[in-house]
Amino acid sequence: MSHVPEPERRVEITVSTRTLLRVMLTATAFLMVIYVFWQVREIGQLVLIAAFLALALNPLVTVIERKIGNHRGVAAVIVVLGLIIFLLAFLSALLTPLYEETRSFATRAPALIDELRNWGPFHDLDARYNVIQRLSDGASEYSNRLPAQAGNLLGVATAVVTGFGKSLTVLFMTLFLLLEIPRFLRTITELMRPGHADRSLEVFDQVNGTIARWTAGVLFIAAIAGTLTGVTAWILGVPFALALGLLVAMLDIIPLVGATIGSTVAVLVALTTSLTAGIIMLVLAVVYQFIENHIIQPVVMRKSIDVSPFIVVVSVLVGASLLGIIGALLAIPVAGSVQVVLRRILDVRRQRIAAERQLILDLEGGSGATVGDSP
Repeated sequence: MSHVPEPERRVEITVSTRTLLRVMLTATAFLMVIYVFWQVREIGQLVLIAAFLALALNPLVTVIERKIGNHRGVAAVIVVLGLIIFLLAFLSALLTPLYEETRSFATRAPALIDELRNWGPFHDLDARYNVIQRLSDGASEYSNRLPAQAGNLLGVATAVVTGFGKSLTVLFMTLFLLLEIPRFLRTITELMRPGHADRSLEVFDQVNGTIARWTAGVLFIAAIAGTLTGVTAWILGVPFALALGLLVAMLDIIPLVGATIGSTVAVLVALTTSLTAGIIMLVLAVVYQFIENHIIQPVVMRKSIDVSPFIVVVSVLVGASLLGIIGALLAIPVAGSVQVVLRRILDVRRQRIAAERQLILDLEGGSGATVGDSP
C-alpha cells in the first residue's frame, strides 16, 4: 500500500482592522510622548535639579520641623532662604574681586603705557608712529567709561547666573517639593499593601539619607580644598585669596576633573605674584590632591555612599554625556540611590529564598521523623 503524502498545511494569520488600528495608535502615542519629553527636556532638567535639592535638604527640614513644633512650611522656608543667602554671598565674594581687579587694571593702564614709552625698543616706534600716545588716549577713555561698563558686565553676570530666572524657578520648585514630600509619601503608600508600603518608606528613607550624606560629604571635601587654597594664597600674598579659595571649592565639587581645574587656576594666579608662590602652590596642589584622592575622599564617601570606583567613573561619564556638568554632579548620588534600591530588592529576595529553604528542611525533617517512628 503506497504512502500518499499529506498536503502542506498553511498557517494564515489574520489581523483585524481593530487590532491594526490599536497598534498604530499605541505607536503614535509613544512617539508623541517621546516628542513631548524632548521638547520639555530643559524643564525636565530643572525638575531633576529641584528634586535632588529637595531630597538633599529634606533631612535638615525634618530636624528644624521637630525643633519648632511640626511646622513644616516654616522649616522649609527657613532652609530655602538660608540657601539663597548662602548663594548670594558666594557669588558676591567671587564677582566683587573680579570687578575691583578690572577697575584697578584700567586705572593703572595709563601709567603702564608711560613706562612702556620709556622702554628702549618702543621709544623709536613711538616717535615714528605715535603708537604709545594712541594707546594712552584709549586707556584713559576706557578708564573713564569703565564704571558703567563694569556695571553692565555685572548685570550680564547676574543674568547668566540666574539663567533668565531658571535658578529662581528651581528654588521655588525645591520649596514646593519640600512642602509636598510628606503628602506624596502618604498618597503613594495608601495605594500599596501594608507590607509593601512599609518597605517603600524604608527604601525612601535610605535613598534620602544617601543623597543627603553624599551632598554633605562633597561640600565637606570642597570646603577643605577651598580653605587650604585660600589660606595658602593669603600667606603667600596672592591677591584675592578669598575669591580664589571659593573658586577652588566650587570647582572641586565637579567629579573627576574639578579638582584639577581648580588647582590649575590657583597655580596660574599664584604665578602672577612670583615664581616661588607658583611653585609652592603647585606642590601644595599635587600633595593635597593625592591626600584627597587616597585618604579624605575614600573615608568620607565610604561613610556617606558606598559605591565602587568603577561604578563612579561609568555613572559620571554617562551623566556627563546626557546632561553635561549637571549630569556629572547628579550621577554619583543617582547611582548610590539605585544601588540602595537594588540591595533592598536582593535582600527581600534572599529572605524569601531562605524562608523557602527552611520550609523544605522542616518538611524533610518531619517526613524523616515520621518514617523512623513507624513500626
